[in-house]
Amino acid sequence: MKKLIVSLTLLAGLGINASALYFDGGLTGTTGPDYSGYKLNLRVGQGDFALEPSLTTYKYDTAAYRNKTYRAYGLRGAWEKETYTVGAEAGTTPEVNGYKNIYAGADVTLSLTPTSGGKSRLAGPGARSVSGSGEGVTRVDVGASLKHTAHTQKVLTVERETGQTEASLFAGAKVLMLNLSASFTGYTYGDEDATPQGFVPGLNFAVAAKPRSSVTARVDIPSTIPMITPFAGYTTTKYKGAKDSSAILLGGYVDLNMVVANVAYQIYSQGSNTDNFVSIGAGVKF
Repeated sequence: MKKLIVSLTLLAGLGINASALYFDGGLTGTTGPDYSGYKLNLRVGQGDFALEPSLTTYKYDTAAYRNKTYRAYGLRGAWEKETYTVGAEAGTTPEVNGYKNIYAGADVTLSLTPTSGGKSRLAGPGARSVSGSGEGVTRVDVGASLKHTAHTQKVLTVERETGQTEASLFAGAKVLMLNLSASFTGYTYGDEDATPQGFVPGLNFAVAAKPRSSVTARVDIPSTIPMITPFAGYTTTKYKGAKDSSAILLGGYVDLNMVVANVAYQIYSQGSNTDNFVSIGAGVKF
């Protein structure tokens, strides 16, 4: 919230018309077995430029994590035109239980059929909801992103590090009444002395692992029920030194123009273990 106030104050000081600003923000909470967390997303824009500060927390109620809360701070800037979006991001997780990280990345999204949906994208970091209508394939978005994270883990008095680079390809299409999206993320590592912590694409909760690749797919079905858009998704992830996992996502959201609410239920399976996670969120935009 302090970042939002500072941003608005700077824009006012530069003489930018406040009426040209737009705002989109939401809070989502997730709970599961011995796990809880929330994510606060803000989006403040003016014209073709937008700033997106975020705060994500997560906590495992287990002795291994000492029941402490991790907080990840991020900031993304995006230049959005009708036919493309270019973004850059950076963030950090301050040290808790001897673990910390810092990251930076960039992304680009191209709209192959930009006449439907304006600057909203169907996939990638700039994804926002686009209504379903029209005949045939009325919108296609494609893009790529690159992100590097330096993970540091202190064991006694020794700091161990792992360099992690993730590259993603993603695409989205509006086909008849369906909004379809999919992504592939591949990971490479430098030193592998620390265990990375963070979020894998398609999963609603944080994991401590070394993913090798992740594939996600999702379908949203707008206008099937008045004001409610159901969605379903599937994610499969391969790890280094751990069993592969899969996750099924089911949920829906309500978009009332200025107010948005959503609920999701995720079934996560890894080996013989299956855990269930519930996410509930709400937001405003104007």
